[in-house]
Amino acid sequence: MMNRREYLRAWSALHGFAADSEVQGIARAYLAVNYSLVKPLVLIKFTPNLVTLFAPALALLALFTENTLLVALLILGSLMVDGFDGAVAIIRGKTSAMGGVWDGIVDRVTELLWIGALYYAGISPALLLSIWVVVATQEYGRAKLHHVAGGSSGLLGVVTICERPVRGLLVSLGFLGSLVYSSTLQWVALIWLVMQSIALIQFISMARKQLR
Repeated sequence: MMNRREYLRAWSALHGFAADSEVQGIARAYLAVNYSLVKPLVLIKFTPNLVTLFAPALALLALFTENTLLVALLILGSLMVDGFDGAVAIIRGKTSAMGGVWDGIVDRVTELLWIGALYYAGISPALLLSIWVVVATQEYGRAKLHHVAGGSSGLLGVVTICERPVRGLLVSLGFLGSLVYSSTLQWVALIWLVMQSIALIQFISMARKQLR
């Protein structure tokens, strides 16, 4: 089994980082945690495509409970296991184009379920629709850039201030905070929209540089 450093290098290479650089910051910490947690799944030889279904399953369960603490934990769980499939695929040497497509589809479904949890918690549909439009625009633009620019664009292109780990943490912490302050989720939704808008600007700026 590859060690953690090898895993981080392999992940960085697959996601378009230069040969002499690696993912840093919160994304690196998130990936390092994933590496440790997926070891049992690797040992029992779970397939990456099966592991991909863990995230939407947990997010879906969050829609069927009225216990705010449990909702927060389920969303946090869906965020944590979301990266398990990629980690398993890299460690087992099972990465594939089809797996990447499947993972991207399931990612969007999981995020839509997070938004559904916010809707059932009473957040404005107009605000949630605005968030979803910005998220979907960034992720569709990223996929389109990779298609147009080919391998030179990488899969991420740029790590923005509001990637999936940040989105999931915002929603989960929002539900936790609402146990203390009832308006927390409303503020979290607004913060998400602002951060995601900045992230979209970051992505567009990077895309323009690459396509010149």
